[in-house]
Amino acid sequence: MPWDTLLLAASILLLSSFVQSVIGFAFNLLAVPLLIWSGLSLAQAVALTSVPILVQVSVATWKLRREVVWRDVLPASAIRYLTLPIGISLLYLINRLDPVTVKQIVGAMLLLILASQRWIRITPRERLPLAWDLIAFGLSGIMLGMIAMGGPPVVLWLMAHDWSALRTRAFMAALFLMAAPVQLALLYWKLGPEVAEYFLYGLLMTPLVIAGSLAGIHLGNRLDRERLRRLILFFLFLTGVVSLMSPIFK
Repeated sequence: MPWDTLLLAASILLLSSFVQSVIGFAFNLLAVPLLIWSGLSLAQAVALTSVPILVQVSVATWKLRREVVWRDVLPASAIRYLTLPIGISLLYLINRLDPVTVKQIVGAMLLLILASQRWIRITPRERLPLAWDLIAFGLSGIMLGMIAMGGPPVVLWLMAHDWSALRTRAFMAALFLMAAPVQLALLYWKLGPEVAEYFLYGLLMTPLVIAGSLAGIHLGNRLDRERLRRLILFFLFLTGVVSLMSPIFK
């Protein structure tokens, strides 16, 4: 990777981790589209972000280990294991398209995710039908493999459960920890040399991601979180629109 691209990618990961800590989501929603605009392929962007996420969820799962309810995590992980290869195969196909088309696909997915989070409202209940589990975690596995954005379907599923904040965080951390090694193995199996180098870059940039997270936690308490959240969502919306209209900027 050229030095200028390397520095830009490191800056994107630092910014994305800061945003994640301040508003509680959006690491890959922000990082993947921006990394593609910086010149990386979709596969390289996914590989670069996946290693720091593996480290983060490993630490989070360990810290929250007493809150993890494995009878919830294991069935959800099993469903994601079944659909994750589908997502990786779709990534492989998308990755072979021209960069402009890839930007459009990622932009469209980003806008759909933002729309779902904005307009879908679910009433919490004690238990959901099995069909909802299959849809949410099946779709999550596909999206995780395809564009490294497997969180939104899980978030909608969690919104339908009246769980404590600690149990919710523990579930998310453990769920993504269970998927991350499989995702990395499938990425390497399917794309090999194109992503191997970016696994290493991701590992080397992990301290920056941790620094961004710590800065977000520290500064987030001093900022107007709701105003910042609206600003970031607007920026994500603009990123999706610009990506979707990328032929104009060709």
